[in-house]
Amino acid sequence: MKRLVFAVVLLVALVATGFGPAQAQDAKSLEIYITGLQEDTLNWFRDVAFPKFQEAHPDVQLEIQTGGWADFDATVAGWITTGDGPDIVYLGSEYAATFGPLLMDMDPYLADWAAAENFLPTALDTARFDGKLRGLPLLMAPRPIFYRTDLFAEGSTIPTTFEEGLEFVRANSAVEDGAMTKMGFYDITGSLFDAQEFIAYIWSAGGELYYEDGTSAFDSDATAEALKYVYDRRRIMLPTETTAGLPPFEGSAIASGTIVSAIQPMWAMPPVTDPLWDNIEMAPYPAGPNGKQLLQVYIDWLSVPAYVQDPALAAEFLKFIGSKDMAIELANVAGFTPVRTDAWDNIRENQVWDKMLGLTEEYGRSFSDIRASAELRPLIDEQVGRYLADEQSLEDTQRNLKEEYDAILEANGYLD
Repeated sequence: MKRLVFAVVLLVALVATGFGPAQAQDAKSLEIYITGLQEDTLNWFRDVAFPKFQEAHPDVQLEIQTGGWADFDATVAGWITTGDGPDIVYLGSEYAATFGPLLMDMDPYLADWAAAENFLPTALDTARFDGKLRGLPLLMAPRPIFYRTDLFAEGSTIPTTFEEGLEFVRANSAVEDGAMTKMGFYDITGSLFDAQEFIAYIWSAGGELYYEDGTSAFDSDATAEALKYVYDRRRIMLPTETTAGLPPFEGSAIASGTIVSAIQPMWAMPPVTDPLWDNIEMAPYPAGPNGKQLLQVYIDWLSVPAYVQDPALAAEFLKFIGSKDMAIELANVAGFTPVRTDAWDNIRENQVWDKMLGLTEEYGRSFSDIRASAELRPLIDEQVGRYLADEQSLEDTQRNLKEEYDAILEANGYLD
């Protein structure tokens, strides 16, 4: 699934070569596999983090290797399921559900670590499976809805409910000569539908993705509410499937002047020093009558596979890279938000970040416990896409989602 841009970090504990017989028995090598990070972040690992770690572990040699995202799911699954691979695997928010049974219980090494109290509880929950820590969270990306208040139609206010959300989009959208000229809402893909956002609306409608027996809850009333909301919102902005989109724009969507609200990651927003922020407000997602507002948070975390031979060393690296000082440095170079609340002091000096973090504390829900995530995204895109294009009914969409996802869950061993 699409996410804010995140890294995969793999820590391999091997018996080092090239040492004398007396040294080889104790020497260790930590191989770090990273994908998706910019070169300046890779250099930070090489030039800053690694030397600092070696100050306390001079016998450990560290090395970075890089790779691509195209085969991420298959590659990581191969390592973890075969028991032959790295000692630490950097995962995205949803992967605890996928790999949890095959990850090490790290509570004996981390549960008594006093610094864990400084982590955002939502972030720690992302790194848990079956109530046990399987690693530590590292970076996060809250994703609220941003509003251009200076573009609001007269009388418009930030919506809190699905009904108000539709009223807002209706008042702040326009079509002329068969083409959009103003959009009341713009999703992260710019395609008028995003599967991750759709899941968030199921939650904000008061629903969940699974029943207690583990089967899909796509046949729930909350799913119907979420589907109806994204359909109605689309039809307001896109009266027919042949309506043309907005003219091309450069730079940030929220700065285009034609988009009144948008879900965006911070890296796609103007710099927080931009004067445009005087006219930008942010808020959690609207909710159904039986739900509550939330704000989706994407959290990258370091997991430890169950086959690891030296969990104590893995824990030492997790504690090091998760320390307050390292959290601040990594956040500065990588451009994401620290998961440690005690690393927020300097960030909160800026009003934009202060508001963002306050909303995260109050409304944040981690994008986690998404089972068989690699197969779920295309299923949602296909079935909901047909509904949004008036190719199938709401009832057929819910039935197809449930039947096909239940089959996926069973095939992947999630159901008894």
